Amino acid sequence: MVGILFLFILLQTPYYLMDIPTLQPEFIWKLLGQQIKSGDLLYVAIIDNTGPFSAIVYWLNGTMFSNSWLSFRIIASVILFFQVFYANHMLIENNAYDESNYLPAFIMLVLYQLSFDFMTLSPALMGSTFVLLALSKLLSQTSVNTNTVPSVLLMGIYAGTAFCFHFPYLLFLPLLIFSGLLINGFSFQQLALILTAFLLPTAFCALFFFWHDALPNFIELYFTLAFKLDKIYHVSFKDLSYIYFLPLIIAIMGYLKNNILRRLTVNQQKQNHLFMLFLLLNISMFFLMDRVSPFQFISIVPVLAYFITHFFSIAKTKLAQNVLGYSLLLIIPLIGYSWTFYLLNDNSFSKYKLENSATHAIPDGEKVMVLGSDLAPYQNTNMASPYLNFRLTEIYFDKMGERKRKIRFYQDLKKEQPEIIIDEAGVFDEWIDDLPKIKPLYSKSNNGLIYRGNQE
Repeated sequence: MVGILFLFILLQTPYYLMDIPTLQPEFIWKLLGQQIKSGDLLYVAIIDNTGPFSAIVYWLNGTMFSNSWLSFRIIASVILFFQVFYANHMLIENNAYDESNYLPAFIMLVLYQLSFDFMTLSPALMGSTFVLLALSKLLSQTSVNTNTVPSVLLMGIYAGTAFCFHFPYLLFLPLLIFSGLLINGFSFQQLALILTAFLLPTAFCALFFFWHDALPNFIELYFTLAFKLDKIYHVSFKDLSYIYFLPLIIAIMGYLKNNILRRLTVNQQKQNHLFMLFLLLNISMFFLMDRVSPFQFISIVPVLAYFITHFFSIAKTKLAQNVLGYSLLLIIPLIGYSWTFYLLNDNSFSKYKLENSATHAIPDGEKVMVLGSDLAPYQNTNMASPYLNFRLTEIYFDKMGERKRKIRFYQDLKKEQPEIIIDEAGVFDEWIDDLPKIKPLYSKSNNGLIYRGNQE
């Protein structure tokens, strides 16, 4: 694995040399860690839909490393390397291949070069670790003479933990149920145990927010309103197709090769069907995403590596396998590098990167509230707003009704006391209507900014 680690560092070097700017989601996670560090409670004093377990990581990282760009990259690298090692061990342990080697680890490592945003500390990345752990326990059920109770319990807990990191991983509950019924033949008791175990991490979170009188906020912001958010397309379908098309084609060829050209054991047949179901559900997560970007599909990488490794076994000689291996080593990273280079020089990258904060020329250190989705003004100022996800805030406020919304906005202004308000969405006048104690405190200047106190 030392050689795999060296290759990982080598393949990542071009991305570091490209000087990729901070991404909008990264900045949101950084602000989230700062707000929790200052004592604000997620879903109450912070309106956002980031998973509760992910929020804990950003709080800890913010406390120790200020959620710096370097800390995001280092922690993400450690997680990715663990996944490479664990996935290779999982496949060997479950006899997925005729020969035991590090080829799956090599392929996973190469596939992680498909996109530069795989290397950021995203909720999808953190949750995918527990998806992989759950998948390992599910694979173990394809073997005969396995003690099912501990594995079934753990796979449910792991999948539930992944869901508490990243909402779209909710889809892995039906994966566990359907695969248990159709592939592994689980009994009703085993299915009930999976469901109960899956709900345990969520119940833990619910209990925590119940203690803080915030259970309705948790349910509404993380569950109910998640289905009402419109998607933000940081990248286009053309970009996603360019990144994933070749690996998906090779993976499908590997699946077909297993079913047509190869005689599989009963266990390997179950594994083949299980991984295909896993692949389809990974793609289906698109419908639960609020932001469309390559890193959202990172949990698909172990599945692609499984099928691509089988595709390599088409080659009967070592020479042919080496040719396929070196071709993959060259082509897959080149896809990632070329796409990144294109994006850095294209105007469409403005939908993904964090723009320069100099637009409004706000002095550093000011307490600022942005009523809109542009968080760039917070780069060199102090965030004085609970509206981290403004799209979610608007839906949340609309559901409240006018009276409750005005009360909440009044309370937020009184608590945060921003010196400058940037009314990007044009809602400030409507929200302070019939609030006589607020209107005299703020005045609109010639530059369009709203200041606390009178400004010329």
